[in-house]
Amino acid sequence: MPEQNTSQPSWLKLINIESVYSAEKQRRAFTFFTMISIALVLVTTLVVLNYHIYAKPLTVMLVISDITFLVCAIYFMRTGHLNAVAALVLGIICMLCVALVYTGGKENTALYWLMFYPVVAFSTLGLRIGLIGVSVLLCVSCFLLYGPDIGQVKYGYAEKVRFSASFILVFLFTFIGEYFRNKSHMEIAHMTLLQKQDAHTDQLTGLANRRFITSHFLPLAKSRPEQYFPFTVLLMDLDNFKYINDSFGHDFGDHVLIEFSTFLESQLRSSDIKVRYGGEEFMVILPRIDSDAAFYVADKFREYISTQTIMFTQTQKTTITCSIGVVQVNKISEFNQAVKRADECLYDAKHAGRNCVMSGELA
Repeated sequence: MPEQNTSQPSWLKLINIESVYSAEKQRRAFTFFTMISIALVLVTTLVVLNYHIYAKPLTVMLVISDITFLVCAIYFMRTGHLNAVAALVLGIICMLCVALVYTGGKENTALYWLMFYPVVAFSTLGLRIGLIGVSVLLCVSCFLLYGPDIGQVKYGYAEKVRFSASFILVFLFTFIGEYFRNKSHMEIAHMTLLQKQDAHTDQLTGLANRRFITSHFLPLAKSRPEQYFPFTVLLMDLDNFKYINDSFGHDFGDHVLIEFSTFLESQLRSSDIKVRYGGEEFMVILPRIDSDAAFYVADKFREYISTQTIMFTQTQKTTITCSIGVVQVNKISEFNQAVKRADECLYDAKHAGRNCVMSGELA
């Protein structure tokens, strides 16, 4: 996953690119099932045709591996734990390859079967774990081929050298291919993340925009209710903002919006979701806070805002106030209704003289 800047607002870290990672997982899962299918057919065929030729330990290991492959495939379909299952299967295949090198297989043709391992290991396990698996197989195979006699079958010198050179070449080219494929994937994922973050950021204030709520926050709250519910919606509106624009100009008005956004970031928790909802209207979502506590937070923020002076130039400065509507949300289906109710509370706050907080409940 691409690294994110730790200094960026916390809401940006809620934006995910699961579709990119899901596509990568599907690729690896397809490779895994293809490998499992081929392995089941191949191992079964080898056992049926050569059980009378193979050494008994090798035959027993092949049968056990066949059963294990099938169990692993079923386990993955039920749990989706690809990494652990793939590592187990490739570990078993690695041991089978070692057993083949040790026994020689049929007519000492075992070495040929090892050539597929780097391709499958890297494409299924990824760069790092695949590198470990292939390196282990290469080291053990070289020990059996060139090391002391511990009962392994004998291979010809030319056969050993050709195998070693061929396997190392396959290893290197597969590693290089996987390295650049992985690098390309990470760059695409990073670019996708930046584009999504930009698409959900208000360009003037740097806060989340309205689209962020429906695209990311609500799906996240629905999938992880224990982290967010109940939450409270604060709907805020700057009082007499039209007067500021008319009196000082739109540039100063934009400056006021930016400064107000800065106050939101500095006075509220980093885990609170601050959104420029439209124009001079802002929304704040307070996770795991009920309406009573949220009312206190909102009123304290309102009071803080009323004491601040916003400077634009030496001669242009102003003070601002805001009105706030507060409504608690207990489940995801209430959100739209809660926003509508908060808007009504905000309207009541305006009619009550502005610079105040009004709280409401859902019917």
